[in-house]
Amino acid sequence: MKIRVFLSMLVASITVALIFFAVPDLSIIPDYYARNIRGSLFAGFLTVGSFLLSLKAFIVVKLKENVFDTQVYKDKLTELRKINPELTLYGPVKRLSKLLFVTISSAIAASISQLTIGLLDCWIAVLLCAFLAVFAMAMLVATLLLIRRTLDEWLEYLEEAHNSATTNKN
Repeated sequence: MKIRVFLSMLVASITVALIFFAVPDLSIIPDYYARNIRGSLFAGFLTVGSFLLSLKAFIVVKLKENVFDTQVYKDKLTELRKINPELTLYGPVKRLSKLLFVTISSAIAASISQLTIGLLDCWIAVLLCAFLAVFAMAMLVATLLLIRRTLDEWLEYLEEAHNSATTNKN
């Protein structure tokens, strides 16, 4: 998870640096931001954060039940523990839960920043709000990729279970 947070911070920092160096007159940023961007960022991140908050428990519980509690996964984990004995049964679920928490927190923080820091008529405040928004978007992408990888593993385990059940019937 630390690498995902680091990469998200790196993407946000690079984006803010590009804005800083690409805009010829930084004094125009606050007005443009207030008229065209701030409201949309507030609504968007509040919606995303609230939506993920309501789905977090469902996502984590369903993945735990349907992937990590299956015998196919437990058998695969036993094999993988021969290579890495530190692997835990619910480690991936815990990591996903933590990543979802950071993503939800960053989305809500980005939303709140639009109505607090974003109200300041200062280009530094605008760049801080932009940093928080890009960080939240990068965390959202990181979470999406982790969920996709977990679902791919789930489908792989289901396929293995189906194939072994079909083989055993024959």
